[in-house]
Amino acid sequence: MVELRVIDGIKKEKPNYRRIYGKAFLNTVESIENGWEKYENIDLDSRKKMILYGVKNINATDLEILDYELLVNTFNIISGINSIMSTLTPREFQTVFPIAKEYDGKRFGVKDYFYTKKAIEKFGMDRVIGEGMKRFHWDYHNWELTDFASQAMCVMSAIRRAEGGKGIAEEFFEDKGIPTYTMTKDDKGKEILVNNDTGEVSKVSKKRPRYLKVVK
Repeated sequence: MVELRVIDGIKKEKPNYRRIYGKAFLNTVESIENGWEKYENIDLDSRKKMILYGVKNINATDLEILDYELLVNTFNIISGINSIMSTLTPREFQTVFPIAKEYDGKRFGVKDYFYTKKAIEKFGMDRVIGEGMKRFHWDYHNWELTDFASQAMCVMSAIRRAEGGKGIAEEFFEDKGIPTYTMTKDDKGKEILVNNDTGEVSKVSKKRPRYLKVVK
């Protein structure tokens, strides 16, 4: 009989994408000699690289490890990336972040490829995005950009909390009279939910998977 043994494989460390894209972003910035008086004066290829590497760097950043100073610095970088994005036309923008190839948005009432194409046609394929950046971003269907927008909101909320205020979502739900909760752990390491308004604590119960059975 052949004896089979399980041997431990060599675990590869996951790439540090934040460091990789952060370095690529800085290298691009340092390579630009002229045009800093206005972003639109920087050559198109460099602008595209800054947008691509900048977005990927922000998306790979774990915001929980950032202190107040780094949060503010991250927010300034996000603002700069958005400003550079606004110097492109939709035609140029699509070469950096293509529209997601998802076509059933009408069925589910969400953005999809067709929705974005229609919005671009209405806006103008070769018109500089400029001050219409927020609306353009809202209409544009690309998951990396969705993650980027989410990170931006989280950064702003974290800065507010660090300054003694409330996060954007917390403030919104408070205005609507909807309670918010924070998930944390008690002294025994068990997960609990804390009501941010009343301080009431609730235990987090996890359902047992159906394939597991109690052995008596």
